[in-house]
Amino acid sequence: MPEEEPRRHGGLAVAGTWVLARALSMVLLATAERLVVGDVFYYWRKISALAEAGLPGTLREYPTPVVWFLSIPHVLGGGSRTGYLVGFVVLMLALDAALTYALWRSAGRRRDRALDFWILYVFLVGPLCYTRFDMVPAVLAGGALLAARRRPWLTGALTGLGAAIKLWPALLAGAFAVRRRGRGAMLGAFVGVGFGLAGLSLVTGGVSRLFSPLTWQSGRGLQIESVWATPLMVARAASPSTWQVRYSAFQAYEVFGPGVPAFLTVSTAATVVGLLVTLALFVRGFRAPEVGAVGLGLLVLATIAITTITNKTLSPQYLLWLGGPAAALLLSRGSEGPGWERTLGRLAVQLLVLALLTQLTYPLLYNGILGRGSHAFMVVSTTVTSLRNLALLVITVELCRHAWMALGRRRAADEPA
Repeated sequence: MPEEEPRRHGGLAVAGTWVLARALSMVLLATAERLVVGDVFYYWRKISALAEAGLPGTLREYPTPVVWFLSIPHVLGGGSRTGYLVGFVVLMLALDAALTYALWRSAGRRRDRALDFWILYVFLVGPLCYTRFDMVPAVLAGGALLAARRRPWLTGALTGLGAAIKLWPALLAGAFAVRRRGRGAMLGAFVGVGFGLAGLSLVTGGVSRLFSPLTWQSGRGLQIESVWATPLMVARAASPSTWQVRYSAFQAYEVFGPGVPAFLTVSTAATVVGLLVTLALFVRGFRAPEVGAVGLGLLVLATIAITTITNKTLSPQYLLWLGGPAAALLLSRGSEGPGWERTLGRLAVQLLVLALLTQLTYPLLYNGILGRGSHAFMVVSTTVTSLRNLALLVITVELCRHAWMALGRRRAADEPA
């Protein structure tokens, strides 16, 4: 009985903090950051026209299961534009709350720094988290990491579902597979869910619709917030007339002008190098006698970070992908010695700074990046975006370095598996 009172108060403290932080996010959404709801209304228009356009012609830039998922707020909101927005935000809040609850359960029903990190990280990324469906892969990846030790089949199922929604989580199957214990169950569930949804997508939408997200991605240009656009955007701040920023046919702001083809080539090469680095980390994990919770978590985060920085596109909501697995990893911070606890603590602080810089980049300073306003505003907003991208690059290198170290570390004889 003495344990029940601290646990009860711990749960109330977590719930109170979550409600307060999310209420503040909703205030920001309704006032200073109303601009971020544009994508939700785009989803509403497409889903409302689904019966007329058909599944093969709806939201072709996303995997087919996304259409099914985005139909849920349409039902919840009664089909109206405002109702869809409310239903969408409530659905994202529910996913956020679900991961918060899972973290609390995994922490022994006590308040933990991992919970505080998740609540604060989402708040710092901003209300954008509730107006994009990237909350889905973030929560699925975090849940998959939480389940990895005791329920590998659930890890595989969540990863397969994430891959069906956003494609890139398919890489996480390689990360989770480095653990020998439960590898078969994890891979079996991943294949069953992932390929099962792919087969259902093929039957309902056809071959063209199945591969349309990949062809859409290949045709995109250099998005202004991406790492590889940074040098050109800095140059544009010095000479605005040389480079242009335009809204492309791919529903994104892209940079046009001298050097763009060269940096697109560099981003393609970086993607290949990133895949090789990811593969090297996977091989190191497979060769390790046993992979602990810290090594697995760092490998998952490194895989996500590499995927994020090497691409020619980088939307601010992509930074949410790191939050769920990072929170799950923090629960293991003390399981493998004080050295790793300090390291993970530093990485958590770095990620929080990255989250804040992301909200400043979009939407608070975004008009400056687009060239709306004074030249000084453009310089300030470009500088903040460049710092965000530099921080992301530094964190990616740190994650890869620490993952490499953790995967090569032999477990002590008395250390629990």
